Amino acid sequence: MQPDPRTWRPQAFGRRKPKQLLDPIIEPAWLGARILAHVTRGDVLLLDPDGVDLAEDQPEIAAELASIVGAEALVVDGYLTDQALRTGIGLDLQADATVGIGEHMTQLFLGNKAADYVGGRGQVSGRPAARPTSRVEAPASAPPVPIAFVTVDLLVLDDDILLDVPLLERKRLLESVVAQGERVRRTPFVREPAGTFIVSWRGLGFGGLAYKEANSRYHPGEANDDWSLIDMPRR
Repeated sequence: MQPDPRTWRPQAFGRRKPKQLLDPIIEPAWLGARILAHVTRGDVLLLDPDGVDLAEDQPEIAAELASIVGAEALVVDGYLTDQALRTGIGLDLQADATVGIGEHMTQLFLGNKAADYVGGRGQVSGRPAARPTSRVEAPASAPPVPIAFVTVDLLVLDDDILLDVPLLERKRLLESVVAQGERVRRTPFVREPAGTFIVSWRGLGFGGLAYKEANSRYHPGEANDDWSLIDMPRR
């Protein structure tokens, strides 16, 4: 019997230090609510770590997800956060083109259908992204704060469960099927040496870094020692 992805919870970070990880990628550490977004034929659930659906609280994000995904069904890991729109750091910083596993490996893992997505053949085209204008209400002492959904990982693509697919290939598929929008962004990630990017992220107000083994798998609801979260280096 196939597992029900609606019972999944976000994978937690482990206890290993970044220097103990093999070939890690590096992302800024986002502040906000960790969410698993389920998109199925235009219906959207935004499940928090307690399994509570926040889609009604974030209708603009739910509408945009429904309009920009290029697949029948997805489960995406990410963060509801004001950092992306407050600072502009939601802009996608592409990793080096050589980091992907390649289309032939996608076929090996998932078959020709997933390879079509990576090659651009499975994407939905000509569908405009929603452009919502309403904002989440902040306390009266502060101006309204816009919230975005920043995607970091792809766990399901149509009929394929991707938990055992290497992280870099999951990210490659994510880029192929989830476009950037007003309220939906993809996290930037880089490989070592990452000094220039780290300095930039620190200047934008990030307080930490996420290190993840490029070949790591995903274990819903569990801590994974292939992922490490650290405070932002001072220099």
